[in-house]
Amino acid sequence: MLIPEELYSQVLRVLPIPCVDLLVVDDAGNVLLVRRTNEPAAGQWWFPGGRVLFGELRRDAAKRKLDEECGLSSAEFEELGTFDVFLDLRPDRRVHSITTLFRAQIGRAPTIRLDHQSSEARWLTRQQWLERELHSFVRSSLAAWT
Repeated sequence: MLIPEELYSQVLRVLPIPCVDLLVVDDAGNVLLVRRTNEPAAGQWWFPGGRVLFGELRRDAAKRKLDEECGLSSAEFEELGTFDVFLDLRPDRRVHSITTLFRAQIGRAPTIRLDHQSSEARWLTRQQWLERELHSFVRSSLAAWT
């Protein structure tokens, strides 16, 4: 269900948003990140993921987001933890999400089918990603993953 923009803006000012993020790893150990086109974090490299829908289990949301955003599927999902993520849209507007990070294991770097929320996708090693500028949540999640 799509929330009207005005109502969603009001929600963002007073409530954290429940989300899932996906640490997608291929058989060679490469990690998939996508460059976001929409706020929050537009233009940044990020994990595929997004909001959990009303009545949806977080694991089901993770499977849905992997398919919707990347055209991928995985039978192997591991919950890595739940985190508070803060993103500053403007100096006067901050977004707070509570996200559960899942690791999704897939085959060898398959072809990605991106939706409108991302402009590009890239498979790199964890170390290659850590050499780039990343949001602190993405960086710390990659650094902690073994």
